[in-house]
Amino acid sequence: MRAASPLALAVAAVALAGCATKAPHDDPARMALLKDAYGHLHERLEKAAATEPLVASVLADHGHVVLAMRSGLIEDLAGNVARRYLDRVTVDLSEVEGHGSGELRKKTFLGRMKLGNWRVSIDLGDLKGQLRAGTPRVGLRGPDLVDVELPVDVQETAGDATLHFGWDSSGLASAVCKDFELTREIHGRVLAQRHLVSGALRLDNTGESLTLTPVFPERKVPLKLDLTPDSWAVVEAALRSQDTLGTCGMLMDPDKALVLLKEHAARGINVHLPDSIFRAVSLPARLQKSVKVNQSAVRLRLTAKSLRIEAATLWSSVSVQVEAGTKP
Repeated sequence: MRAASPLALAVAAVALAGCATKAPHDDPARMALLKDAYGHLHERLEKAAATEPLVASVLADHGHVVLAMRSGLIEDLAGNVARRYLDRVTVDLSEVEGHGSGELRKKTFLGRMKLGNWRVSIDLGDLKGQLRAGTPRVGLRGPDLVDVELPVDVQETAGDATLHFGWDSSGLASAVCKDFELTREIHGRVLAQRHLVSGALRLDNTGESLTLTPVFPERKVPLKLDLTPDSWAVVEAALRSQDTLGTCGMLMDPDKALVLLKEHAARGINVHLPDSIFRAVSLPARLQKSVKVNQSAVRLRLTAKSLRIEAATLWSSVSVQVEAGTKP
């Protein structure tokens, strides 16, 4: 014989309770029988509920209203929220400036010596970064976090930019050559690339609703750049213009400087993602702050009691009080 489930026992207990209230009060024997059956079923219900993890979790909570959501639903919701942060986003790069610097050493008859320091900066002008979000990987992490790994594809875009290159001599090289500065207008492009943005979404129980707040400490994306062949030719011509007697170009080696610049562009420029796109959102689970009783509105005060991730389930609860002066 199959044992009755806790739900079936609960239905039976409620049904008997209804029968007990409708039974004739002038039939003491029948009333005693119903009360005995009700008490027996209620005892069985409590014992069965104690061994049922789902029911036990509900009974252990101190809130008046308890909400349980399976991990799959939470992960789907969190994934959709995270994807919307960086899907079809345009990042204005006009105020972004990339910097790079280094030193150049060369073998001489006096041994290996430092010739000087080079520095480069690029103003990206009207370049823009177009971002598209991929399918995120999400996972629950107690007590209130949903970890997110979001792949972000950067679309290729082109635009005008300005290159600044400088050279500062040092040591013996400064006695035989001069420092110089170069500025050239160029045409660049943001290369197609993919990056992984990692962070988390923090779950919060406000009482009225559940919210997801983004926690992404690292909000920078390294954008890899390149110049058009014509622009690289402009840069090379500018460097070779310094390859003369009395300038440091003759020691610096334009070919090597060009390689350094291309390596710097390939590493990319860190671009800070706008804070405005990372915003908190409410999940589609909301409690009303009023109910209608006998055609009268009764205002309720909802207070968050608990929020926890347990056994692949999100649990949250609230306490409910009737606002003073609104009882029907």
